[in-house]
Amino acid sequence: MFAPFSPIFKSPSGQLPQTCLFDFDMTLADGSPWIVECYHTVLRRHNFPEVDDETVRRTIGLTVEDSFAQMTGLKDAEEIHRLRMEYKALCRPQMAARTRFFPDAVTFVRALREAGITCGIISTKEKKVIETTLEMNGLSELFTLILGVSDVSSPKPSPEGIQKALTTLHLDNSEAVYFGDSLVDGEAAQRAGTGFVGVAKGAHEKTALAQFPHIAIVENYNELLTGSEQ
Repeated sequence: MFAPFSPIFKSPSGQLPQTCLFDFDMTLADGSPWIVECYHTVLRRHNFPEVDDETVRRTIGLTVEDSFAQMTGLKDAEEIHRLRMEYKALCRPQMAARTRFFPDAVTFVRALREAGITCGIISTKEKKVIETTLEMNGLSELFTLILGVSDVSSPKPSPEGIQKALTTLHLDNSEAVYFGDSLVDGEAAQRAGTGFVGVAKGAHEKTALAQFPHIAIVENYNELLTGSEQ
């Protein structure tokens, strides 16, 4: 019988998870060139031209407010909120069109769905932007549940989003795996008590992601698939 999943992705008894939950940016898709460009535009407007590309990339996955706070050192919540609103006005209209899905991620999610595994997205991105991006790429049917930053009171690394997804899907944390590319993803999975697969496609290397309890740390989803016959 064809078994598409690598043994490293299965439990010791050979079982697959019932649900796979994913971060979005740099886990399923890459909109980072546009994100970085928009952050730089706003930072230059407010006299923060010294922030380099890598510093910006390392904030992808945080909320926009936390990203600006980390990059600028600003503490005033109102000022940070104004930066956020400028960023959203600049970035959001083109965000979906400027985002590209990783082909290996799409292949993997399709394999999960064919195996009867529910898939969802939990992100610090706005839900509508994620939905539009999926629609533009014909991938909406792959995901049963999407939670964006406005759907939780505490974003990652809080486990709230993962816990809310588990409640919605009537699952125990032992029945789900969370996939993410950043340190906040690893911490959220750890705090939620789910399995974690680190996806080293973003700014964080495999060694950084491996500090959290994990099933696997991969650079390509094909590492979790096999074409062997059983």
